[in-house]
This record gives sequence, C-alpha cells and structure tokens, in this order.
Amino acid sequence: MLLGLVMLVTVVAYQQDTVTRKDSLPPPPVPAPAPVPAPAPTIEQIRYMAGLKTATRGVAQIRDGVNRVVRTQQADSLTRRRAARRLGGLCGTARSFIVSGRPRMQAAAYADSMRVLAKQLTTRLDSLTSALPTCEKTAGRDPTVAGTLTTRLKNYDDALLAFRTALKPDSTKAISQQ
Repeated sequence: MLLGLVMLVTVVAYQQDTVTRKDSLPPPPVPAPAPVPAPAPTIEQIRYMAGLKTATRGVAQIRDGVNRVVRTQQADSLTRRRAARRLGGLCGTARSFIVSGRPRMQAAAYADSMRVLAKQLTTRLDSLTSALPTCEKTAGRDPTVAGTLTTRLKNYDDALLAFRTALKPDSTKAISQQ
C-alpha cells in the first residue's frame, strides 16, 4: 500500500512538473509574413520594355554624337567639323532605332500613375525624335543643334529615371510593414 501511495504521489508530482514546464516556456516565435511578390508583367508591358530597349539604343547613339561635339569644342575647326558630321550621321541611325522601338511603347500597358509616367516618357522620346531630321541635315553646319539635343536628352533622361524608379518594388515599404 505504501508502494501505491508513493507511485501516486510521484505520478501527480511528475504531471504537475511537466505542466509547469510547458506553461513557463515562451511561445514559439511567429514567422514574419513573406513579402508579396510583384505581379508578373503582362504581354503589353513586356512589349513596352522591349520597345524602350530598342529606343534606348538610339538615344545612346545621340548621346555619343553630342559628347563628341562637346569634347571637340576646344579643338581645331577640322576636328569640330568631323564631330558635327558624325553627329549628323548618328542622328540618322538613332532615328531608325527610335522609330522601330517607339510603336511598341503603348502607355496603355500600365495602369494609374505608371500610365502617366509611361506617357511622359513616350512624349519626351517623341520630342527627341522630332529634332533628329534637323540634326541629320544641319549638324555639320549648325553648332546649336548639339545644344538643342542636349536639352531634349536631359528631359528624356528625367522621364526615364522617374519611370524606372516607379517600376522598382519599394523595399522600404516591405520592411516597415513587417
């Protein structure tokens, strides 16, 4: 009987001991919610980006030509004339790249504020394109063409920066929401 009593006390004490241990443990950590991945781009958005890539090749050619003209401002007249003629040629090839990429850049591919930024980008690209025939014809004779293109390139770069910044997912929002 004594053995039964000792066993009963031991079982009760053991159960109380395990229950106390379980209650005294801190709750397991709750995992942070996973950030929501950005939705996959639509076919129209992929086409827009492909058109932008093609048009950007033309813009890079214009920038190269303008930089050549600017770098040769202190050089002799022959070097300046060659740089201006090169700018005229680059304006012609740049126009072909921009004209082939621009039709794929439909701002309707995006919604809300992204549509506004996409529209601004295409407008600035169209403005740059409208100056290219003049550049192609008169760059060798008229040094002010490079200045006009520089202004339009800066406007295009500002619009492109705003568009690409809006495309990137904002990582600070994801961190602050956790």
